[in-house]
Amino acid sequence: METENIPLAPEQCVTGFGTTLIVAPHADDESLGCGGVISLLGKYHQEVYILLLSDGTLSHPNSKEYPAEKLRDLRENELVSAANHLNVNTDHIIFCRHKDRNVPNKLHPNFDEEVQKISKFLLQLKPKSIFVPWRRDPHPDHRAAFELITAANNINATIYEYPIWLKELGENDDSPKSEEVMPFRINISSVLSQKQSAIACHQSQISDLISDDEAGFRLSKEMLEQFNVPYETFFISK
Repeated sequence: METENIPLAPEQCVTGFGTTLIVAPHADDESLGCGGVISLLGKYHQEVYILLLSDGTLSHPNSKEYPAEKLRDLRENELVSAANHLNVNTDHIIFCRHKDRNVPNKLHPNFDEEVQKISKFLLQLKPKSIFVPWRRDPHPDHRAAFELITAANNINATIYEYPIWLKELGENDDSPKSEEVMPFRINISSVLSQKQSAIACHQSQISDLISDDEAGFRLSKEMLEQFNVPYETFFISK
């Protein structure tokens, strides 16, 4: 499905999103996929919450300078800084701390238990809109996030799916089909600089901040350029 030619919705459309929950499998997904929308929601005085699912500790698994607990704290603090740039209060961030690459999916023994926890949270928060990674985004935690949220959505919130790795790693079968979803693009040009500032907060993922793990993860310049555009793309189920 080609998305580049889809007409842009004006930024004011976010006023219809109401209270919004951004589901991030990893710290940085919120800024990459939804940084513009988050900024616009703040600009138009809509409440925003961020649910961080994983602890992110496998991005640099061999680092002695940043063992797992220290790396988890670093990545959570990077998310807090990014949220600051996007005008999200720290007390609106929820940390689940599932093991990286082990967010419960439908086959996980703790899936039903986690669905119940998220369902209770949704009943308390009552978001009108939920943003979650694209259902076939090529990362197990991203796909698990979609499965968790759709199973837990007992309040009929509108779900907007955002791609992260689809263009970089996706295969043909991973792409959205015209019969299953409607693509939706939002003009974020007025807040693109805020989005880029938020992405820049995730130094562990975009720089050599952690330099003692040759196998450590780092977002490529090409990957980052995909998110340096004046719009964000989402998919809504038909």
